[in-house]
Amino acid sequence: MYNKILVAFDGSAASARALHHAAKLGKTVGTEKLTILHVNREIPMPEPALNIDLDQLLDEENQEILTPAIQFLSESNVNYEVHTFHGEPAHVIINYASEHHYDVIVMGSRGKGLIKEALLGSVSNKVAHSAHCPVLIVK
Repeated sequence: MYNKILVAFDGSAASARALHHAAKLGKTVGTEKLTILHVNREIPMPEPALNIDLDQLLDEENQEILTPAIQFLSESNVNYEVHTFHGEPAHVIINYASEHHYDVIVMGSRGKGLIKEALLGSVSNKVAHSAHCPVLIVK
């Protein structure tokens, strides 16, 4: 049924609940692979005036966000992989799921973004309406 589960993860409480639900679902149905997909929004920034390595700062932030998720899945004995991309989150999630033939996308109802993505969340709303596969939105 769900051999490949894609979990959109941004470190928010809702995405953590989605990850926990996806792990339970995966164990129940015998999922081959659970993938965490973390997307950093592209934010246009002028070159910093100070000597700051923005890539290093972003890598450190990604590590901080993903470490608890990786630890949870490792302790849960779930077969998983993690991918991080830059771009518009809904677009990246939809395209990745389609290109890699995922059976279901699991995501939180709201992310960490702009005023908690207003109600349902613009990312989860876009993914739910545009993905090729079922989308499970976890509150």
